[in-house]
Amino acid sequence: MTNKPDKFSNLRKRAEELLAAAHPSSMPQSMNELSSLLHELDTHRIELELQNDELLKTQRQLQDTTQDYIDFYNFSPVGYLTLNVAGLILKANMTLTAMLGVKKQAVIHKPFSDFILDLDQDILYLYRQKLLNNKGIQSCELRLRKHNGQPLWVKLDGLFASGHEGHDFSLALTDIHHLKETEELLSQSEANLRAIFDNVLDAIIKVNEQGIIESVNAAAENIFGFSIDELSGSPITRLLPQLDWNEGQLIHPNSDTESQMTGIRRELEGVKKSGSLFPVDLGISEISGQPHCFIITVHDIAERKQTEMALQQADHRKNEFLAMLGHELRNPLAPIRNAVQVLKTQSVANPTLEWCRKIIDRQVSHMALLLDDLLDVARIMQDKIVLKMDCFDFSEIIDSAIETVYPLIESRKQELDVSRPDRPMWVQGDRVRLTQALSNLLNNAAKYTHEGGKIALEMVQEADDLVIKVHDNGSGITPEILPHIFEIFTQADSSLARSQGGLGLGLTLTRRLIEMHGGTVSASSAGDRQGSEFVIRLPLFNAPSLMQAPQPEVAQSLTKLRILLIDDNADVSESLALLLQLEGHEVDTADCGLTGIEKAQAFRPQVVLLDIGLPDISGYEVARRLRELPETRQTLLVAISGYGQAKDLEQSKSAGFDRHLLKPVDPSHLSDLLMTVMKQT
Repeated sequence: MTNKPDKFSNLRKRAEELLAAAHPSSMPQSMNELSSLLHELDTHRIELELQNDELLKTQRQLQDTTQDYIDFYNFSPVGYLTLNVAGLILKANMTLTAMLGVKKQAVIHKPFSDFILDLDQDILYLYRQKLLNNKGIQSCELRLRKHNGQPLWVKLDGLFASGHEGHDFSLALTDIHHLKETEELLSQSEANLRAIFDNVLDAIIKVNEQGIIESVNAAAENIFGFSIDELSGSPITRLLPQLDWNEGQLIHPNSDTESQMTGIRRELEGVKKSGSLFPVDLGISEISGQPHCFIITVHDIAERKQTEMALQQADHRKNEFLAMLGHELRNPLAPIRNAVQVLKTQSVANPTLEWCRKIIDRQVSHMALLLDDLLDVARIMQDKIVLKMDCFDFSEIIDSAIETVYPLIESRKQELDVSRPDRPMWVQGDRVRLTQALSNLLNNAAKYTHEGGKIALEMVQEADDLVIKVHDNGSGITPEILPHIFEIFTQADSSLARSQGGLGLGLTLTRRLIEMHGGTVSASSAGDRQGSEFVIRLPLFNAPSLMQAPQPEVAQSLTKLRILLIDDNADVSESLALLLQLEGHEVDTADCGLTGIEKAQAFRPQVVLLDIGLPDISGYEVARRLRELPETRQTLLVAISGYGQAKDLEQSKSAGFDRHLLKPVDPSHLSDLLMTVMKQT
């Protein structure tokens, strides 16, 4: 291919020769040739212009590319610099100067080591040596010294390259300061967690999905007695044999179902190195990731269990003591009540004796109620009270409660105003317990209302609820006491005088009994000396619209009964025997169980009133033997005892007793029972 500039020169030379020719004969031919040459010259001139345009365009593209490279070099997120063999900085981008906090002229031809923290100079030196020796090395980490003296962690990626003036190093510096700070925080966090892990009092065990122990803390050594090396690689069942592990699934005892381990908390037994078992509280949580693992926390609860057992034993002893206390206190009350009842049957003209009799009667009844409250609270706390549900008009409860409390109201010359609707208000519940609850409120109102004060009892219907309000104008309840008025042993009168007496149990019993019936009870008072109001709410029961009217009882001649009384307490036996004899019954007595059995065979009693605690054999054994005798197989056996807990009632029933009455026996209740027997004979 002919070089165009050379061809252009040749054409020019040929044109000059033609112009210099002096032969006219060749002029036409020369002019034609000259014209052709000129045309060709123009063509080549155009080609040259086009080539020049291409060269200019390429030059501009090269300039743009160079600028892009310069911009990328200067504004890259990574700092770049070039060092010579001596370690002087030949080139540096703006990112690097920004890292150092200086301008470019402050770093050019300066040793790079001047900008490295003193503690990391050796790292830079060794890295340069490896680059010089062409050893394959990827990167290193060191700290720059910024212009303000602060360190900056960077990662160096170096490349050794040969330049036209010697050997240069190209270095890329990546800012990893935040990463290093994060790593340091993580390291501190791990150290803190490790300190907690090693010093926490509970055992912490890390296991894999197969239930193999991977690590434990020091507490696990102390609790189980194994060393960390002994436990590493062992199955978790070595420490917790009741934990049936199946790759993160827990198989429940006595069940074929499985559930996820995560979030489980349960109590089971652990095994010490000595082989002894001890109770533990177990928690399991999952650590996500691959592979999955689990953290098991184990808390030794042996001491807590011992404390719970001790508390249960103390509670049992307390209940036994309360039962014994009730028995011992009821025994002396029984003959007193019997004697009072005997006095009632006698015509006494002396008003002083009548006054004494009434005082004794009221105080005996009060003491009996206190004993009932004391034992009922113990039963309620253990959820041992069973309600005998029935459907009835609540007016019956009002009448019974007033009858119970009226002697106290009358003795204090108080006015009781009762308001209730004419129509029946049906409820479903236990007559005895609802009477007890309302009696406690009335008794409370009478105790804390001055002599001559007023008490109002109102029964109304509100929507589907029966509302009973007990209002008084007595001493009221202070704001400090009001929120705690239904708590056990709380009393409005906490002074040393305690003129109103009581154990602080009545309102606690009332609230619990009403709640057992699905109702609520609340208290309100304007303050000290402002009176108080208690409100009971019970759900109304949709009783049948037509209730069969009670038929009047047909009077019938009732025969008297043969009654055998077996009790080793002479005062109880003699006073109750006298009371029964005054009612016309034939009574025989025995002071021990064996004598009672002998007398029963000869006397053939229709009713046996039998004490449980006898000097020779128990009342339960006497009842069992009487049930085996043909003479007493059908006799009504009534236990009369100071013990009235649920287990005592159940034991009486299993021994063959028909009824169980608590001392001191209410004469009216005993008379009603005997009346039932007489009707059946």
